[in-house]
Amino acid sequence: MLVYAGLLFAVIAWGGSFVAARAILAGDGATLSPIILAALRFTLASALLLPLAASRMRREAPLRSGDLLLLFLLGQLGISVYFWLQYTGVQLTNAGISAILVVGLIPAATAVVARLALREGFTRAKVLGLALGAAGVIAVALQRDMRVSLESGFLFGTLCLVANAFCFAFYSTAVRRLRARYSSLTLTGLTTASGTAGLLLLGAMDGGWARVGELSAGQWWALAFLVVACSVVAYLAYNYSLARLEASVAVTWVYLEPVVAVVFGAALLAEQVTGPTIVGGLLIAGSVFLVQRA
Repeated sequence: MLVYAGLLFAVIAWGGSFVAARAILAGDGATLSPIILAALRFTLASALLLPLAASRMRREAPLRSGDLLLLFLLGQLGISVYFWLQYTGVQLTNAGISAILVVGLIPAATAVVARLALREGFTRAKVLGLALGAAGVIAVALQRDMRVSLESGFLFGTLCLVANAFCFAFYSTAVRRLRARYSSLTLTGLTTASGTAGLLLLGAMDGGWARVGELSAGQWWALAFLVVACSVVAYLAYNYSLARLEASVAVTWVYLEPVVAVVFGAALLAEQVTGPTIVGGLLIAGSVFLVQRA
C-alpha cells in the first residue's frame, strides 16, 4: 500500500508542478522569467538534495574524472536547458498543454533518439506511434488562429515543449552509462548541482532577480511546492516505489501527470480545456501506447 501511495504522491506532485510554475510565470502578481524561476527552484532544491547525495556518495566508489565532466554536461542538458525550455513553454501556453506535450511526447522522442544514438530499429508500431504523436502536437499547436498564435508566442511555446521532450530523451540516453556505477541519488544530486550552476550564470545575465521580492504569498507557496514536494519528496517517493515494483509498472503511472495538470489547471487557474487540446492529448496517448508496446 505504501508503495502505491508513494507513486500517487509523485504523480500528483509532478503533475501539479506545471500548475505551480504557471502561477509564478504568468499568474496574478509578479511574474518571473523562466530562467529566474528555474534558477531559484534548483538553488533551493540543491541545498536540500546535496547533503543527501553526499551521504550516499560516501558509501560508493570514488567518482571517475571522465564521469565528472559527463555529469556536468548532463546537468546543463537535464536541468539548465530542460527547465528553460519547459518553463518557457508553460509561460506561453498553459499548464495542461505543457504536461500533455512534455510527458506524452517523451516515449516517442526517446524512440527517435534511440534510433539516432543507439541504432535501434523502427517497427511498424513505432512508426505509427510517432505519426500519431506528431498529429497530436499539430492538433495542439494549431488550435488558435496562426496570426494570434505567433503574436502571443503560443506556437513558439509549443515548439519549446516539443524540444523539451527531446532534451529529456537525450539526457536519459546519455545517463545510461553512469547508472551501473552510481546510485540514482548521486546522479540526481550532482546533475542538479551542475545544472543549478548553469542556471545561476544564465540568471546573472537575465537580470530579473529583483522581481523575486515582488512575489505574492500564493506564489511563494507555489515555489515551496516546486522545491520541496516536486524536487525532493516526490523524487524520493518515486524511487522508493521503483525499488519495489517493476519499472514498466511504475513508469505507466507517470502518464497520469497530464490528467493531474489539466484538472488542477482548470480548478486553480481557470484554464480552458479546448477540443483540440483533448484531441491532441488522445492522439499523443495513442502514440504512447504504440511506442511502449513496440
